Amino acid sequence: MALTTIFSAIERIIYDPIKGRIVYDLIVSLIFNFLIYFIFIFFEKERISVLFPLIYSSIYILCNFTLGLYGRNRTAILRNKITILVISNLAAFLATVFLFDNVFLSVFLFIINCTISISPRFFLNFNVERTTFKKIAGKQSSDLPILVVGGGGYIGSVLVEELLKRDKKVRVFDKFIYSKNVFKGIRNVKNLELIEGDISDIYSLTLAVKGTSAIVHLAAVVGDPAAEIDEELTRHVNIASTRLLKETAKAFSIEKFVFASSCSVYGFGSKIQTERSRPNPVSLYAKTKLDSEKELLSDTTDTFHPVILRFATVFGHSRKPRFDLVANLFVAQAYTNKNITNEKVGRKIFNVGDDLLNYTILDLAKTTASVIKDEKININFTGVKKDKRNYRVSFKKIKNELGFSSSTSLEQGVREIYENFLNKKYKKTYKDSFYINSEITKDLKREFRSKKYKKSHFTTIS
Repeated sequence: MALTTIFSAIERIIYDPIKGRIVYDLIVSLIFNFLIYFIFIFFEKERISVLFPLIYSSIYILCNFTLGLYGRNRTAILRNKITILVISNLAAFLATVFLFDNVFLSVFLFIINCTISISPRFFLNFNVERTTFKKIAGKQSSDLPILVVGGGGYIGSVLVEELLKRDKKVRVFDKFIYSKNVFKGIRNVKNLELIEGDISDIYSLTLAVKGTSAIVHLAAVVGDPAAEIDEELTRHVNIASTRLLKETAKAFSIEKFVFASSCSVYGFGSKIQTERSRPNPVSLYAKTKLDSEKELLSDTTDTFHPVILRFATVFGHSRKPRFDLVANLFVAQAYTNKNITNEKVGRKIFNVGDDLLNYTILDLAKTTASVIKDEKININFTGVKKDKRNYRVSFKKIKNELGFSSSTSLEQGVREIYENFLNKKYKKTYKDSFYINSEITKDLKREFRSKKYKKSHFTTIS
């Protein structure tokens, strides 16, 4: 029983993408360092402490860890990794010279450790880059389309239009359960390619991914109410399909991968949440998003560089409108019923995309009423259900590093939706299933549970 426990522990370490690399680097370094050490004392006949190679390897690994080689920089470009490895070896070199006063042996260990740590990473990267070059057949990445998975949805349809305005080639991969009419009348249609398919269908997914320069992954069962309808479906779409898309991207050597996550992963907390805050998901939807993040970020492939975007609560008009989002819902209620109510969420704080746009539910309702300017609008929050989520998010990092800030205020977003109501843009009532993710998920559940779906999808990816 003890041996089984030991082997299980070893197996967990070996297959852990971070611990496995630490153990590998440490073992390889110790083997070569002790080999050089014994050769040195054999020929030089000099008495040197056996701690020499052990301390060198320990400092080398410790510096790698401190500089993020196994963490935040594990998916960095090769040049950055080489810089870290050289710095770590230099630190080990200086430490052993200081402790043991033997420059000659320290130089040997420095050269050997730099060679054995940099060479595998260099040749792996070289091989992948050469393969990538052959696959794109000499095309520049700017000539290849950007793949937007889930591009027919609320965020995706807006993103596609914005990319086309910038003269980018775009390929959309989507089930188009809302129909392809979301792109009706779109400009620059010559640069738009639509592929209909299910993200868990490996054949359709391969056709979509092949020959693209970057991937934006937006496909998911979105929102707490929708996610709770069928846990197996939610995990299948939000986690398993992310894994499948990741592996397909790696197979075609596509480095740029943007994943749409959610600030819901922060769950509940009194402090302002930053990217370094510990996630505390309290809903199935948030848990699947966090699991997908881990799936992507734990991958140590040198040429796969995922970026995680944790979206705050979104609002505004889209080619595929949604009225199950709190700001949009309030506008729809105010226009249609002259009465703003809230039966699904409590008085939590929403981060709506910018440090300047933090609103409570009541603030959102009052803003909606002030924009529409109708004295008959009544704000009614009686019988409000409690919500476990309560978080406020900092957006300093994206503002400082990318210069991003929201260009649309809440008032502008409310006015945008209100004007579309006035212009009869929305052909159905705001309560129609077309505008509500949880209702559409019910249709997905029926398809997911059908024998036809299981036969055509699960056997394919097993």
